[in-house]
Order: sequence, then structure tokens, then C-alpha cells
Amino acid sequence: MAGEEILAAVALTLATKSSEALAEGGRAVFAALARLVRRRFQGDDAAQTALAEAEADPSDDARVQSLREELARAAAEDPAFDHELRRLWQNLTAYSRADNDGVVNNLSGSVGGNVVQARDVQGGISFGNVSPRDSETKP
Repeated sequence: MAGEEILAAVALTLATKSSEALAEGGRAVFAALARLVRRRFQGDDAAQTALAEAEADPSDDARVQSLREELARAAAEDPAFDHELRRLWQNLTAYSRADNDGVVNNLSGSVGGNVVQARDVQGGISFGNVSPRDSETKP
């Protein structure tokens, strides 16, 4: 999704508070996205007004467009905000796509051990030095 399309989608999602339809993990990401935007808009009357008006009437395209413009301005002024906004949006859209089959596998940061991300596992999963005989069940 291109940069402007992402901001439009974020604006509409914030305005409609559409996180209610998401699984718990998606709601947590939505809440983080909303907190990020509210924190960035603190002290900016125009941005706060745009957010409040879009939330009050998310069917008003002009209000949602105004919010998108405020998001674009904030993103242009603050690269760290832009980066975090896009990261959270990517995570949120991953939850939205996963709602169809109920699975989201996310991993971030460094891992110091074993990790398994899966939906359906048939059979066992083991780590380490286990010989095939050791994993067989004994009579």
C-alpha cells in the first residue's frame, strides 16, 4: 500500500474505531496505534480537532480527509512517528487478515532460543538432540 493510502486507511480506522471486530491481539495493536496518534497530536489543536471530528462522524469524508492530512503532516515532521505508525499499521493489518482463519504469527526483536510459529501441527515438535527412537512411545 502506498504511503498516502496507508494514511487514509489509518485515518478511517481511527475514525471508525473498527478494532471491535478484531481478535484480542488486534485490539491491543489498535490501542497502541491510537495512543501513538493521540500522544503525537498533544498540544496541536488542529490535529486534535481533526481526530475528534472524524471520530464524531466517521461517515463524513471531509472529516476523515482532514484527519489524514494531519497524519501526513505529523509523519512528514517526525520520521520516528511515521516509522512507528507504519509498523503498527502493518501489525494491525496482519491481524485483520488473520481474522479469517484465527491465526497470527508475529516475532520481533532477537530470539535467544527456539521459536515455533504455526497454525496446525500434525505430530510432534521437538528441539535438541533427540534421536527418533527416543521420541517413540514405549509399550
